[in-house]
Amino acid sequence: MFPEYRDQIADLRANDRNFSRLYDKHCALDQQVEQLVARKSNDLQLEIEQLKKQKLAVKEQIYAMLVNAAPTMALKQYKNYMDQEWRETAAPMAYRTA
Repeated sequence: MFPEYRDQIADLRANDRNFSRLYDKHCALDQQVEQLVARKSNDLQLEIEQLKKQKLAVKEQIYAMLVNAAPTMALKQYKNYMDQEWRETAAPMAYRTA
């Protein structure tokens, strides 16, 4: 799900309990759908349809969280990059001239 957000998903799963809960719920719904589809029974079509709608609603929530987190995560990545650049270039030079 959302391969372009793989890094953000990993970060949010580790740091955001609500996101992690939604992600786990989506996975559980997906598994339930797959199990019902594997039964190949026409009697289960309504239940499968309801689960798919729930799964889509959760997926939309996940996507909204990913989109909202993307700018924040980009800023964090940029700050980390700049901190590393400073440590590798400016900091050593400052210490050498002193």
